Amino acid sequence: MKHFYTLLTSFLLTSCCLAQSGPYMFSGAGYQGNGQIGLLTKDAEAGIVLPALLASRDHGGWSVAAATRTGLKDLTEISGTGHLLLPWKDQIAVGIQYTGIEGYSEQRITFSYARRLFEKLNAAVQFDLNRNEAEEFDNVYVASWSVSFHAPIMKELSMSAWIYNPLGTESVLDLPSMARIGVLYEPSKKIGIAVEAEKDWRHDLRFKAGMLYQLHQRIAVRWGIGTKPSLVHAGITWNIFDSMALTGGWRYHSRLGSSLSASLSQYHIK
Repeated sequence: MKHFYTLLTSFLLTSCCLAQSGPYMFSGAGYQGNGQIGLLTKDAEAGIVLPALLASRDHGGWSVAAATRTGLKDLTEISGTGHLLLPWKDQIAVGIQYTGIEGYSEQRITFSYARRLFEKLNAAVQFDLNRNEAEEFDNVYVASWSVSFHAPIMKELSMSAWIYNPLGTESVLDLPSMARIGVLYEPSKKIGIAVEAEKDWRHDLRFKAGMLYQLHQRIAVRWGIGTKPSLVHAGITWNIFDSMALTGGWRYHSRLGSSLSASLSQYHIK
């Protein structure tokens, strides 16, 4: 009976959150704080949420993060990612994500390859392996893939596109087929404003908006909102030791309540 209630709780959590598996899993505090918009991701977390961004960077990096939800102290969410600049200027990235509660857990490993195709177009392909584990049940493994694009159209304006599981592979683990299209406007070095449309073919079209504002050379604040379900995001990043950043994120979900997160990454605010 104890296992039944544990599995029931896990099922309700995942179904209310449009399923945890695949791209819905926790990836980091920066992404959580800025409205879950990939174009606003400034550290290695991009290796999970929008790998094409890495093609425009001239260095490698790493990020580790953890999150908790109010009222669910037994639920653990952690992630880590790192990317490496290759001698021919392409980037490779590896990410690990984990969500678990007593008796049930989900894991995801991603591998990404990003390169600059043209002066105004970056692209990446990502492969992921998803594993779900429940006590007294067989483990479930499912692989999928995605492609992403980043187009720095001009200094102030850039766009992104991301397509996940486009073939809609059906298996015992219900991975979504989905797409995101985003636009980022940066009127100055201190502020970035982004909007994004997201379509999971199992659900209604969603819209997101987010902002990253650099208050000081060492401090930046994040904010974001989303629809269907209603979401509110906030976060803050503090540059430490001129080579690392500590980020805190908060998200309010209209069905699941609040969650808090923290990330430590190699990059500093520019």
